[in-house]
Amino acid sequence: DAVEARRLYALPLAELGALAHRRRERAKADAYAGRGNQVVTYIVDRNVNYTNVCNVYCKFCAFYRTEKDADAYVVTLEEMDRKIEETLALGGTQLLLQGGHHPKLTKQWYLDLLSHIRDKYPQINIHGFSPSEFVHFQEVFGEPLEAILRDFVAAGLGSIPGGGGEILVDRVRRRISPLKATSDQWLGVMEAAHQL
Repeated sequence: DAVEARRLYALPLAELGALAHRRRERAKADAYAGRGNQVVTYIVDRNVNYTNVCNVYCKFCAFYRTEKDADAYVVTLEEMDRKIEETLALGGTQLLLQGGHHPKLTKQWYLDLLSHIRDKYPQINIHGFSPSEFVHFQEVFGEPLEAILRDFVAAGLGSIPGGGGEILVDRVRRRISPLKATSDQWLGVMEAAHQL
């Protein structure tokens, strides 16, 4: 509730951390009965930005380029292979694919990328494309979200990250990224993905 949130917000960081630790121990105790509640898991993954070309122009972004910029890029399959090989050599098991909202990459380009990774590196989970990217795909491909999601999963997409979900207040989103997905659109992608 709001009162509890304000109380937690006002706590010194060390005290807040101690409370969070105690809460984690309680929450994990049942799930790890007999195995101890100190189990911590992790994965080794790599974030690959497949393109820096973007037509959204978020105020906070220093990453994006236009198609005409000299340092604009779209990753080739050979570059992707090199990045995956480096990831595997470090024990990696997942690839986070994200990029700009490129106005000209086709659905087939994405399907080819996904199927290439799936076929050549079946041990890698493809964790890809933020909800706002899927909203962009709908606009560029002219297809319903559900069809795009189904086709991407069939081509190898394993999971979808929650990128952009840290600010789901439309008043703020309109100020910093007015051309990006709205909160309802973001949530709609996640709801549709969970229906698959």
